[in-house]
Amino acid sequence: MNQIYAMRVFVRVAETQSFRRAAQQLKVSNALVTRSIATLEAHLHARLINRTTRNLSLTEAGTHYLEGCRGLLEELDHLEGSVAGTEREPGGTLRVVATGALSPQALTQLLDGYRRHYPKVHIRLTLAERMPHLIEDGYDVGLFIAGPLATAGAAAEVDSIELSFAAQRLVACAAPSYLAARDEPHHPEHLALHSCIATPSEQRAPAVWHFVDSDGDAHPVALDPSYTVNSPLLVRLAAIAGMGIAVLPESLVADDFATGTLKRIMQGYTVDESQAKVSLVYPRRRHLPAKTRAFVDYTVEHAGSPAAVLPAVAHAIVAHDLHLARHAS
Repeated sequence: MNQIYAMRVFVRVAETQSFRRAAQQLKVSNALVTRSIATLEAHLHARLINRTTRNLSLTEAGTHYLEGCRGLLEELDHLEGSVAGTEREPGGTLRVVATGALSPQALTQLLDGYRRHYPKVHIRLTLAERMPHLIEDGYDVGLFIAGPLATAGAAAEVDSIELSFAAQRLVACAAPSYLAARDEPHHPEHLALHSCIATPSEQRAPAVWHFVDSDGDAHPVALDPSYTVNSPLLVRLAAIAGMGIAVLPESLVADDFATGTLKRIMQGYTVDESQAKVSLVYPRRRHLPAKTRAFVDYTVEHAGSPAAVLPAVAHAIVAHDLHLARHAS
Protein backbone atom coordinates (compact mmCIF):
# COMPACT_ATOMS: atom_id res chain seq x y z
CA MET A 1 0.00 0.00 0.00
CA ASN A 2 1.23 3.49 -0.85
CA GLN A 3 0.28 5.01 2.48
CA ILE A 4 1.14 8.59 1.52
CA TYR A 5 -1.12 8.40 -1.52
CA ALA A 6 -3.87 6.75 0.53
CA MET A 7 -3.61 9.59 3.05
CA ARG A 8 -3.96 12.13 0.26
CA VAL A 9 -7.05 10.34 -0.99
CA PHE A 10 -8.50 10.26 2.52
CA VAL A 11 -7.90 13.99 3.03
CA ARG A 12 -9.55 14.81 -0.30
CA VAL A 13 -12.57 12.63 0.51
CA ALA A 14 -12.87 14.24 3.96
CA GLU A 15 -12.61 17.77 2.56
CA THR A 16 -15.04 17.25 -0.31
CA GLN A 17 -17.43 15.07 1.72
CA SER A 18 -17.75 12.90 -1.35
CA PHE A 19 -15.99 9.91 -2.91
CA ARG A 20 -17.15 11.06 -6.35
CA ARG A 21 -15.87 14.64 -6.02
CA ALA A 22 -12.58 13.37 -4.59
CA ALA A 23 -12.16 11.07 -7.57
CA GLN A 24 -12.91 13.92 -9.99
CA GLN A 25 -10.39 16.24 -8.37
CA LEU A 26 -7.73 13.54 -8.21
CA LYS A 27 -8.58 12.46 -11.77
CA VAL A 28 -8.92 8.81 -10.82
CA SER A 29 -11.81 6.35 -10.77
CA ASN A 30 -14.36 6.12 -7.99
CA ALA A 31 -13.28 2.52 -7.50
CA LEU A 32 -9.68 3.55 -6.83
CA VAL A 33 -10.78 6.06 -4.21
CA THR A 34 -13.02 3.49 -2.52
CA ARG A 35 -10.24 0.91 -2.57
CA SER A 36 -7.68 3.34 -1.15
CA ILE A 37 -9.94 4.21 1.80
CA ALA A 38 -10.74 0.58 2.47
CA THR A 39 -7.06 -0.36 2.38
CA LEU A 40 -6.17 2.50 4.71
CA GLU A 41 -8.87 1.50 7.20
CA ALA A 42 -7.70 -2.12 7.09
CA HIS A 43 -4.12 -1.00 7.71
CA LEU A 44 -5.18 1.12 10.70
CA HIS A 45 -7.70 -1.42 12.00
CA ALA A 46 -10.15 1.46 12.39
CA ARG A 47 -13.12 2.86 10.54
CA LEU A 48 -12.38 6.40 9.39
CA ILE A 49 -15.55 7.24 7.48
CA ASN A 50 -19.20 6.48 8.09
CA ARG A 51 -20.97 6.24 4.76
CA THR A 52 -24.59 5.87 3.81
CA THR A 53 -26.37 6.18 0.48
CA ARG A 54 -27.07 9.85 1.25
CA ASN A 55 -24.13 11.29 3.14
CA LEU A 56 -20.66 10.79 4.51
CA SER A 57 -19.16 11.70 7.88
CA LEU A 58 -15.92 11.12 9.72
CA THR A 59 -15.74 8.89 12.73
CA GLU A 60 -13.98 10.14 15.85
CA ALA A 61 -10.88 8.24 14.73
CA GLY A 62 -11.26 9.73 11.25
CA THR A 63 -11.40 13.28 12.59
CA HIS A 64 -8.25 12.72 14.62
CA TYR A 65 -6.49 11.05 11.69
CA LEU A 66 -7.47 13.89 9.34
CA GLU A 67 -5.73 16.47 11.52
CA GLY A 68 -2.56 14.43 11.55
CA CYS A 69 -2.66 13.73 7.82
CA ARG A 70 -3.05 17.39 6.95
CA GLY A 71 -0.08 18.42 9.03
CA LEU A 72 2.12 15.61 7.76
CA LEU A 73 1.22 16.14 4.10
CA GLU A 74 1.72 19.89 4.32
CA GLU A 75 5.16 19.40 5.82
CA LEU A 76 5.99 16.80 3.17
CA ASP A 77 4.83 19.09 0.33
CA HIS A 78 6.81 21.96 1.80
CA LEU A 79 9.93 19.83 2.07
CA GLU A 80 9.60 18.46 -1.45
CA GLY A 81 8.89 21.89 -2.84
CA SER A 82 11.96 23.34 -1.18
CA VAL A 83 14.18 20.58 -2.55
CA ALA A 84 12.68 20.74 -6.03
CA GLY A 85 12.92 24.51 -6.15
CA THR A 86 9.19 25.05 -6.73
CA GLU A 87 8.99 27.17 -3.61
CA ARG A 88 11.25 29.67 -5.36
CA GLU A 89 9.49 29.49 -8.73
CA PRO A 90 5.75 28.78 -8.55
CA GLY A 91 4.31 26.50 -11.21
CA GLY A 92 1.39 24.22 -11.97
CA THR A 93 -2.28 25.11 -12.38
CA LEU A 94 -3.87 27.77 -10.19
CA ARG A 95 -7.64 27.30 -9.94
CA VAL A 96 -9.30 30.67 -9.35
CA VAL A 97 -13.01 31.22 -8.79
CA ALA A 98 -14.36 34.76 -8.93
CA THR A 99 -17.71 36.45 -8.84
CA GLY A 100 -19.07 37.60 -12.17
CA ALA A 101 -19.68 40.92 -10.40
CA LEU A 102 -16.03 41.88 -10.76
CA SER A 103 -15.01 44.11 -13.63
CA PRO A 104 -13.71 41.87 -16.46
CA GLN A 105 -11.03 44.46 -17.23
CA ALA A 106 -9.80 44.59 -13.65
CA LEU A 107 -9.82 40.82 -13.26
CA THR A 108 -8.00 40.30 -16.55
CA GLN A 109 -5.41 42.92 -15.63
CA LEU A 110 -4.81 41.28 -12.26
CA LEU A 111 -4.40 37.78 -13.72
CA ASP A 112 -2.24 39.04 -16.57
CA GLY A 113 0.07 40.80 -14.12
CA TYR A 114 0.36 37.66 -12.01
CA ARG A 115 1.14 35.54 -15.08
CA ARG A 116 3.86 37.95 -16.18
CA HIS A 117 5.52 37.52 -12.80
CA TYR A 118 5.01 33.74 -12.70
CA PRO A 119 4.90 32.45 -16.29
CA LYS A 120 5.12 28.79 -15.23
CA VAL A 121 1.70 29.01 -13.56
CA HIS A 122 -1.34 28.17 -15.69
CA ILE A 123 -4.55 29.83 -14.54
CA ARG A 124 -7.93 28.15 -14.69
CA LEU A 125 -10.58 30.80 -14.00
CA THR A 126 -14.21 30.04 -13.17
CA LEU A 127 -16.83 32.77 -12.84
CA ALA A 128 -19.64 32.10 -10.39
CA GLU A 129 -22.59 34.15 -9.22
CA ARG A 130 -22.36 32.56 -5.77
CA MET A 131 -19.31 31.61 -3.79
CA PRO A 132 -18.72 27.85 -3.90
CA HIS A 133 -17.12 25.81 -1.15
CA LEU A 134 -13.50 26.57 -1.90
CA ILE A 135 -11.99 23.30 -0.68
CA GLU A 136 -14.79 20.91 -1.60
CA ASP A 137 -14.88 22.21 -5.16
CA GLY A 138 -11.13 22.11 -5.60
CA TYR A 139 -10.29 25.82 -5.94
CA ASP A 140 -7.02 27.37 -4.78
CA VAL A 141 -8.30 30.91 -4.28
CA GLY A 142 -11.48 32.95 -4.63
CA LEU A 143 -12.34 36.61 -5.27
CA PHE A 144 -15.79 37.68 -4.15
CA ILE A 145 -17.86 40.62 -3.11
CA ALA A 146 -18.16 40.25 0.65
CA GLY A 147 -21.63 38.89 1.23
CA PRO A 148 -23.68 35.76 1.96
CA LEU A 149 -23.15 34.46 -1.56
CA ALA A 150 -22.62 30.97 -0.14
CA THR A 151 -20.12 29.46 2.21
CA ALA A 152 -16.53 29.49 1.07
CA GLY A 153 -15.78 26.97 3.78
CA ALA A 154 -15.91 26.51 7.51
CA ALA A 155 -14.20 29.27 9.48
CA ALA A 156 -11.46 26.84 10.46
CA GLU A 157 -10.77 26.00 6.80
CA VAL A 158 -10.36 29.36 5.09
CA ASP A 159 -8.81 32.78 5.53
CA SER A 160 -9.96 35.99 3.87
CA ILE A 161 -8.37 39.35 3.18
CA GLU A 162 -10.45 42.43 2.40
CA LEU A 163 -8.97 44.13 -0.65
CA SER A 164 -8.88 47.83 -1.43
CA PHE A 165 -10.33 47.49 -4.90
CA ALA A 166 -12.04 50.74 -5.86
CA ALA A 167 -15.80 50.43 -6.10
CA GLN A 168 -17.18 51.37 -9.48
CA ARG A 169 -19.86 54.02 -9.62
CA LEU A 170 -23.42 52.70 -9.74
CA VAL A 171 -26.32 54.59 -11.26
CA ALA A 172 -30.09 54.26 -11.35
CA CYS A 173 -31.56 54.10 -14.83
CA ALA A 174 -34.54 53.09 -16.94
CA ALA A 175 -35.60 52.95 -20.57
CA PRO A 176 -37.29 56.08 -22.01
CA SER A 177 -40.23 53.88 -23.03
CA TYR A 178 -40.75 52.85 -19.41
CA LEU A 179 -40.46 56.42 -18.12
CA ALA A 180 -42.89 57.68 -20.78
CA ALA A 181 -45.58 55.39 -19.40
CA ARG A 182 -44.89 56.19 -15.73
CA ASP A 183 -44.03 59.29 -13.74
CA GLU A 184 -40.25 59.53 -13.56
CA PRO A 185 -39.03 59.15 -9.95
CA HIS A 186 -37.03 62.05 -8.53
CA HIS A 187 -36.60 60.76 -4.97
CA PRO A 188 -35.66 57.26 -3.75
CA GLU A 189 -38.96 56.90 -1.91
CA HIS A 190 -40.77 57.17 -5.26
CA LEU A 191 -39.28 53.81 -6.26
CA ALA A 192 -41.97 52.03 -4.23
CA LEU A 193 -44.43 53.04 -6.97
CA HIS A 194 -42.32 51.54 -9.74
CA SER A 195 -41.31 48.18 -11.12
CA CYS A 196 -37.70 47.50 -10.18
CA ILE A 197 -35.15 45.01 -11.46
CA ALA A 198 -32.68 43.62 -8.94
CA THR A 199 -30.40 40.76 -8.13
CA PRO A 200 -31.88 38.08 -5.85
CA SER A 201 -31.23 38.30 -2.14
CA GLU A 202 -29.55 35.18 -0.71
CA GLN A 203 -31.38 35.60 2.60
CA ARG A 204 -34.76 36.07 0.88
CA ALA A 205 -35.03 39.46 2.56
CA PRO A 206 -36.20 42.49 0.58
CA ALA A 207 -33.62 43.88 -1.79
CA VAL A 208 -32.18 47.15 -0.51
CA TRP A 209 -30.77 49.97 -2.60
CA HIS A 210 -28.76 52.57 -0.71
CA PHE A 211 -28.84 56.18 -1.93
CA VAL A 212 -27.07 59.26 -0.58
CA ASP A 213 -28.16 62.86 -1.23
CA SER A 214 -25.93 65.89 -1.76
CA ASP A 215 -25.83 66.52 1.99
CA GLY A 216 -24.55 63.03 2.68
CA ASP A 217 -27.82 61.80 4.18
CA ALA A 218 -28.63 58.14 3.57
CA HIS A 219 -31.83 57.01 1.89
CA PRO A 220 -32.07 53.20 1.97
CA VAL A 221 -34.96 51.78 -0.03
CA ALA A 222 -36.37 48.30 0.59
CA LEU A 223 -37.82 46.87 -2.60
CA ASP A 224 -40.10 44.11 -3.76
CA PRO A 225 -38.59 43.70 -7.24
CA SER A 226 -40.89 42.78 -10.09
CA TYR A 227 -38.00 40.93 -11.73
CA THR A 228 -34.86 39.44 -10.23
CA VAL A 229 -31.95 37.91 -12.10
CA ASN A 230 -28.44 36.99 -10.98
CA SER A 231 -26.60 38.60 -13.89
CA PRO A 232 -25.82 42.31 -14.37
CA LEU A 233 -25.92 41.84 -18.15
CA LEU A 234 -29.45 40.46 -17.96
CA VAL A 235 -30.45 43.27 -15.59
CA ARG A 236 -29.26 45.73 -18.26
CA LEU A 237 -31.21 43.96 -21.02
CA ALA A 238 -34.33 43.92 -18.88
CA ALA A 239 -34.00 47.65 -18.26
CA ILE A 240 -33.54 48.29 -21.99
CA ALA A 241 -36.68 46.24 -22.66
CA GLY A 242 -38.64 48.58 -20.40
CA MET A 243 -39.25 46.09 -17.60
CA GLY A 244 -38.44 48.62 -14.90
CA ILE A 245 -35.81 50.64 -13.06
CA ALA A 246 -32.36 49.18 -12.41
CA VAL A 247 -29.16 50.11 -10.61
CA LEU A 248 -26.15 49.25 -12.75
CA PRO A 249 -22.43 50.05 -13.08
CA GLU A 250 -22.01 53.32 -14.95
CA SER A 251 -19.43 51.82 -17.30
CA LEU A 252 -21.85 49.05 -18.27
CA VAL A 253 -24.54 51.51 -19.39
CA ALA A 254 -22.40 54.44 -20.61
CA ASP A 255 -23.04 53.60 -24.28
CA ASP A 256 -26.75 53.20 -23.55
CA PHE A 257 -26.85 56.69 -22.04
CA ALA A 258 -25.00 58.08 -25.06
CA THR A 259 -27.43 56.52 -27.54
CA GLY A 260 -30.53 57.22 -25.45
CA THR A 261 -31.36 53.55 -25.00
CA LEU A 262 -31.34 54.12 -21.25
CA LYS A 263 -31.74 57.30 -19.22
CA ARG A 264 -30.14 58.05 -15.88
CA ILE A 265 -32.66 59.03 -13.21
CA MET A 266 -32.51 60.70 -9.76
CA GLN A 267 -29.27 62.47 -10.61
CA GLY A 268 -29.42 64.35 -7.31
CA TYR A 269 -28.67 61.08 -5.53
CA THR A 270 -25.71 58.75 -5.69
CA VAL A 271 -25.79 55.03 -5.07
CA ASP A 272 -23.81 54.17 -1.96
CA GLU A 273 -21.60 51.20 -2.82
CA SER A 274 -19.36 51.61 0.22
CA GLN A 275 -20.45 48.21 1.53
CA ALA A 276 -19.28 46.49 -1.64
CA LYS A 277 -15.97 45.06 -0.47
CA VAL A 278 -13.95 42.48 -2.33
CA SER A 279 -12.57 39.57 -0.33
CA LEU A 280 -9.69 37.32 -1.32
CA VAL A 281 -10.42 33.85 0.09
CA TYR A 282 -7.96 30.96 0.29
CA PRO A 283 -7.51 27.73 2.28
CA ARG A 284 -6.16 28.07 5.79
CA ARG A 285 -3.01 25.97 5.81
CA ARG A 286 0.36 26.24 7.42
CA HIS A 287 2.13 25.78 4.09
CA LEU A 288 0.21 27.08 1.10
CA PRO A 289 1.40 25.88 -2.31
CA ALA A 290 3.85 28.33 -3.82
CA LYS A 291 1.46 29.25 -6.65
CA THR A 292 -1.31 30.12 -4.16
CA ARG A 293 0.91 32.02 -1.77
CA ALA A 294 2.39 33.99 -4.68
CA PHE A 295 -1.09 34.89 -5.93
CA VAL A 296 -2.22 36.03 -2.49
CA ASP A 297 0.91 38.15 -2.06
CA TYR A 298 0.67 39.62 -5.56
CA THR A 299 -3.03 40.46 -5.23
CA VAL A 300 -2.64 42.10 -1.83
CA GLU A 301 0.34 44.13 -3.06
CA HIS A 302 -1.31 45.37 -6.24
CA ALA A 303 -5.03 45.48 -5.44
CA GLY A 304 -4.93 49.05 -4.18
CA SER A 305 -2.62 50.43 -6.85
CA PRO A 306 -4.45 52.66 -9.37
CA ALA A 307 -1.88 51.70 -12.00
CA ALA A 308 -2.37 48.01 -11.38
CA VAL A 309 -6.11 47.55 -10.92
CA LEU A 310 -9.02 49.21 -12.68
CA PRO A 311 -12.28 49.81 -10.79
CA ALA A 312 -13.23 46.34 -9.73
CA VAL A 313 -16.80 46.20 -8.56
CA ALA A 314 -19.13 46.06 -11.52
CA HIS A 315 -22.29 44.94 -9.78
CA ALA A 316 -22.88 45.42 -6.06
CA ILE A 317 -26.47 46.41 -5.55
CA VAL A 318 -27.49 44.41 -2.49
CA ALA A 319 -25.42 45.07 0.63
CA HIS A 320 -23.68 41.97 1.89
CA ASP A 321 -21.90 40.99 5.09
CA LEU A 322 -19.58 37.99 4.75
CA HIS A 323 -18.38 36.58 8.07
CA LEU A 324 -15.13 34.71 7.43
CA ALA A 325 -12.82 34.30 10.39
CA ARG A 326 -9.36 35.81 9.99
CA HIS A 327 -6.42 33.67 10.95
CA ALA A 328 -4.01 35.32 13.37
CA SER A 329 -0.53 34.92 12.00
